[in-house]
Amino acid sequence: FTNTPTLETERLLLRRFSENDLYALFKIHSDKDVNTYLPWFPLESIEEASLFLRERYLDTYRQPYGYKYAICLKNDDIPIGYVNIGINEPHDLGYGLLKAFWRNGIVTEAANAVIHQVKRWHSLHYGHTRYQESP
Repeated sequence: FTNTPTLETERLLLRRFSENDLYALFKIHSDKDVNTYLPWFPLESIEEASLFLRERYLDTYRQPYGYKYAICLKNDDIPIGYVNIGINEPHDLGYGLLKAFWRNGIVTEAANAVIHQVKRWHSLHYGHTRYQESP
């Protein structure tokens, strides 16, 4: 397995963020409603977004494994959100999605795909998984 391998679902392409995604990332992370409950303040400039992209995504892709995905619709490959699972305990799941796409099951679809990937990785490397699905 590689760090943040590309995943596909029925409607979505889940992939790494790239430098080409700077403006899309800024749009997601500068929206006050999208970022209301996150542990950082909404981004206020492209310069902040560039630093955020580098520190929170691009630099982490150099690690042996990880799960930090851009959520894109298959038809245009432009990030509309993100879903991440922490590699350290307690393996927090974080997400954000542009308001125009709320209430369409997009985060659920993306998170399910990423959780499935994490479970596959853990079962291959450890013979079991501690991640459980809700009934």
